[in-house]
Amino acid sequence: MLNPHGLAGLIGFIQRFLKKELKDAVSNNQLHLVYQQQVNYSSKDVIGVEALLRWTHPELGMIAPDVFIPLAEQSSQIIELGDWVLDQACQQLRAWHDQGKTDLRMAVNLSAAQLHHADLLRQVKAKLVLYNLLPDSLELEITETGLMEDIRAAARNLRGLRSMGVRIAIDDFGTGYSSLSYLKTLSLDKLKIDKSFVQDVFDSEDNATIVKTIIQLSKNLGMQVIAEGVETLEQERFLIELGCDEGQGYWYGKPVTAAQASATFLCASTI
Repeated sequence: MLNPHGLAGLIGFIQRFLKKELKDAVSNNQLHLVYQQQVNYSSKDVIGVEALLRWTHPELGMIAPDVFIPLAEQSSQIIELGDWVLDQACQQLRAWHDQGKTDLRMAVNLSAAQLHHADLLRQVKAKLVLYNLLPDSLELEITETGLMEDIRAAARNLRGLRSMGVRIAIDDFGTGYSSLSYLKTLSLDKLKIDKSFVQDVFDSEDNATIVKTIIQLSKNLGMQVIAEGVETLEQERFLIELGCDEGQGYWYGKPVTAAQASATFLCASTI
């Protein structure tokens, strides 16, 4: 059995190995995107998809995002990965639009480093121009924690994105900073209720209250709200009754490849 010192050394070795391997993951075609549908509760249409990054290592197999993303965030590599994800997602959205899904929206996660990066606006605009996409077909998701790391730089970039026409959503809302003052000062489009609140909504009165409060807050601020982690019909009904606008989760489908999405939920207009 490893002692704490030996375990720490092993973890450090694994992290260094993964960092090294991750540097070549793009050029070695080990990375790909999967897409999870987002459903409008009024129309029951699939109105968007969220692009999610996956890494399949030739020897280690599938490596979870919550393992390799934090490693990439420790260096400038997260900027390179983020730009690759944005490019691939926009390219795929263009393909779906060309197939007639012209109202489909693409949600892409931005890391804290990307959000504060001086070149973010140029990079986003370049993708929109390259793939001939309307700005409001792209929705960038940011976290509360990432936002508050450097609120001034974040606010500057967010205002630039909004003036461009790009949509902005706060991901995992309710799990970060307690101060809500930024919601009044920043022009945002959507709040995304964290799945931890949604999945336990019937087992925890506190979680049910949090979900109700977030939905009401979004209405008061003129923002849309989407719930992630919806896994049952009962959860969906609860959210719709409270006035939630959109849902995402295993109840509608797991993340799938672009080909699988085209062959399944993007073939039908409604759920």
